[in-house]
Amino acid sequence: MTQPQTKAEKLRQLFSNRVINQVRQVLDLWRCLPDTNWSITAMSDFANALEKLESSATRFEAEKHVALARELLTILAEIKHGQPPASEQLEQLNKQVRQLSETALRHSDKAGADNLIPSKKPIYIAVDHQETAATLSQQMEYFGLRGAIQQNEQEFLTALQERHPAALVLDINFVADGHGLVLAEKIQAEREQPLPILFTYQQQQPTIEQKLSAMRSGGIGLYNSDEIHSLIGTLEDLLDTTPEDPFRILIVDDSKSQAMYSAKVLNKAGMLTEIVNEPLQVLDVLSKYNPDLVLMDMYMPDCNGMELAKVIRQHKEYINLPIIYLSGEEDKQRQLDAMAEGGDDFLTKPVGARHLLSTVKTRVHRARQLQHLIARDSLTGLLNHTHILESLQDNLNQDNDMPVSFVMIDIDHFKNINDQHGHPVGDIVIKNLSLFLKQSLRKSDPIGRYGGEEFAVILRDANSGQAAMVMEKLRTNFANLIHTSDKSLQVTFSCGLAQWRGESLSELVERADQALYRAKHNGRNQVFAADNEV
Repeated sequence: MTQPQTKAEKLRQLFSNRVINQVRQVLDLWRCLPDTNWSITAMSDFANALEKLESSATRFEAEKHVALARELLTILAEIKHGQPPASEQLEQLNKQVRQLSETALRHSDKAGADNLIPSKKPIYIAVDHQETAATLSQQMEYFGLRGAIQQNEQEFLTALQERHPAALVLDINFVADGHGLVLAEKIQAEREQPLPILFTYQQQQPTIEQKLSAMRSGGIGLYNSDEIHSLIGTLEDLLDTTPEDPFRILIVDDSKSQAMYSAKVLNKAGMLTEIVNEPLQVLDVLSKYNPDLVLMDMYMPDCNGMELAKVIRQHKEYINLPIIYLSGEEDKQRQLDAMAEGGDDFLTKPVGARHLLSTVKTRVHRARQLQHLIARDSLTGLLNHTHILESLQDNLNQDNDMPVSFVMIDIDHFKNINDQHGHPVGDIVIKNLSLFLKQSLRKSDPIGRYGGEEFAVILRDANSGQAAMVMEKLRTNFANLIHTSDKSLQVTFSCGLAQWRGESLSELVERADQALYRAKHNGRNQVFAADNEV
């Protein structure tokens, strides 16, 4: 039986919630800054939010939040009044904001002054079939999402007036045939900002007219009531508030004034920039800066842009790096020839700020999508075998005293699942575990599909004992998930882990693999830490 909270614990929870809300406010204001071109008002609002966070975190003794708020305020104080931050300042701000976002840990972490769990807005569930609604709400809870079931139309509309939800899950036939679509249209018409709606249906496939109506009413997905975990996966992506890594743009131009103009435009939009005025230095800078895109002048001393692009493309790591030419060249044939020699786009000087931003954003988004596909497993969206090991090596190379634990997971009796339920169900189980891990762990913890039914996790800043506690809770919760519509299939996993002790990557992986073997050998459905550090 759960013991009632003491007065001190209630007070601690009150301050905890206050800090949580202020972290969320800081992150929301940060995302809006580039859209305001770093206006004085927006910068002031951001600074005020940081000061409130610092005050509350100090009272709550959340030292990490205090330090991050003060560091951010120090950087802001160095920015010239009325000006956007320089690229170096922007990079420092991004680094601190990302660390701030990572202090809000997932429900699998132990609560405490520096381990705060964000209280997310509810997701309203308006589905006629009460058993389906209850199952969806229960499964969402295991993924860290909070569902609120609406029993009827009046209760639904009242809830919308009382609190703004994170999203809606709405049956197209809620209350009556097609009435969910009518409700959605009414709800969206009363709002300046539309609510994201995930539509569901029970048996009969919706007509094309119903599908169109759903999309016109802000629908971002249409799911059969059996597709619970696909729906939850969409919610996970939709509600992910982790700040995106800023775009890194390398500007290669012998004209300092033109380079500074481009940098200023891009910095205002929240992008990081590095300027190279000597084109022969570009390869050295490329390896150190690791840009998302190169913005390059066509005509420069020592070599032209086409020649430099061909040299860059000779390095396999830069084959997919977008290169945009920036030049006063107006001859269309020469522009086409330039793009045939390694370029991806051509902008003619003078180029307007909006045109420059639109072109750069589009190219970087596509390049990142391509890189995401290359690095990810196609079934789960997790890092593939090669890239999870690369991520592990990157973490081991970091020059700090932070502990790192490597975790290997194997689904129990997976062959039996395929034999008895079929390979499509086996794929569902694999996808459910991947989604469960993504939602349950911190955004800062890399997760990969190691191969087949095996997964790997890198737990940063977690020793062997802490990692074992986290994985034990995940193991228990995953066993409660259902994977088929008839609720007949529940699955467990075994887990082995090892804390890095300074050995090579291969030796660390071998220790974790041996720990996994021990977990399987001891009866499965358990966590085993190397050297018995459970």
